[in-house]
Amino acid sequence: MSEAQQVQEDVQEMFEERIMQGLDAMDVSYGERAITKLVEFMELLREWNQTHNLTAVDDLDEMVGVHILDSASIKPYMKGASLLDVGSGAGLPGMVLAILSPALEVTSIETRGKKAQFQMYAANKLGLDNFTVENSRVEEFDPKEKFAMVVARAYADLETLVDSSKQAIASNGRWLAMKGAVTKEELKPIKKMNLKYDTFALKVPELDAQRNLVVIHPAR
Repeated sequence: MSEAQQVQEDVQEMFEERIMQGLDAMDVSYGERAITKLVEFMELLREWNQTHNLTAVDDLDEMVGVHILDSASIKPYMKGASLLDVGSGAGLPGMVLAILSPALEVTSIETRGKKAQFQMYAANKLGLDNFTVENSRVEEFDPKEKFAMVVARAYADLETLVDSSKQAIASNGRWLAMKGAVTKEELKPIKKMNLKYDTFALKVPELDAQRNLVVIHPAR
């Protein structure tokens, strides 16, 4: 092995160790190959970012907390066999969750062609058979098989999220909205829509920012 190859291998191991420590700290389960695939995903994202503006963060060091661990932080709150990721951009959090949960059927919906194209490319390179990309607007997406979960990360306000994707979610499905701060004003319309919600404060390792998850579900 050359010196350059050894350095690359050491860097790979360092990122894998940081991701594992972060996932363990959040009590997020993962399979044997998941950690390697997450690092590969980061490298693919950085590679595409050099020519396409996919995300504002293109430094591998920063991606660990901002992209990987933040996306993974909602896994303990997930229930169901299928998930729709609305406005996922570069595949966040959908592709990370598909890597961590091979039995979960994940569909990503993204309007911007280059970002949808990256997701298709990355899913193929990583061998993610449980990940599908739809290059369209969520308002126009009306699947026959409704989703158990709809997730969105920094997509829109809660009312817009629910209203734009209600045709795609199962009658007993749940929305998982990943937010920074959550205001009472933003939550008010949810009650008027005959829906209930729970909020959870998330502690994401390597991310010095306020993170919250709002889980919205039908009133029972």
